[in-house]
Amino acid sequence: MVPESWTERARKQLQRQYPSRVVETREVLEHVEQAEEAAEHREQYGRNAAVVVSVLAALLAIASLAGSRASTEAILAQAKASDTWNQYQDNSLKRHVNLDDAALIRILAAGTPAEAAANTQAASLEQAVADKYQPAQDALMPQALDLEHERDLAEARHRGYQTAEAAFQLGIVLSSISIVARARWLLVLGGALGVLGLALGLNALLLIVPPF
Repeated sequence: MVPESWTERARKQLQRQYPSRVVETREVLEHVEQAEEAAEHREQYGRNAAVVVSVLAALLAIASLAGSRASTEAILAQAKASDTWNQYQDNSLKRHVNLDDAALIRILAAGTPAEAAANTQAASLEQAVADKYQPAQDALMPQALDLEHERDLAEARHRGYQTAEAAFQLGIVLSSISIVARARWLLVLGGALGVLGLALGLNALLLIVPPF
């Protein structure tokens, strides 16, 4: 049989002599341990919530930069498309003017000694239309349409990034409130909004589904 240590014998002796005090001391120690565990739990919860808020803030910054870039691309594409359409209209006007002038010259010179020279001048105007203005129009229209398509894509990305920003901002607010209120469900909801914002941001980049 293993002999008892002196601490064990002392504890048993104290229990025999002062049973109520030993129980009270044990209860106090248990309360202290519970308080320490609760404090450690709150500290760990606060750290986790702070990490969530930091990640959401970083994602918000990225979405904001991407949205600004998409907005700039949309503005530039719109400006280029407008310039291209202006060139198209300019060439269209010159083409119509040349064709009208050629027709008028032939009509006015018909049956006159200058008919041959007039026909040569009219043919020169028509040749300019065929060689210069009509090919330019044929090339400018697809360019303008492509630029308008780029503008539409950039605007769609901008709307998608704006929606993602809103999700990140709301997630940051709820996660921050959860730190003060110690409401875990608010932190979970804030994290879920962060995941939603991330999905919206990726969709804005890839345009798998047209943004709202």
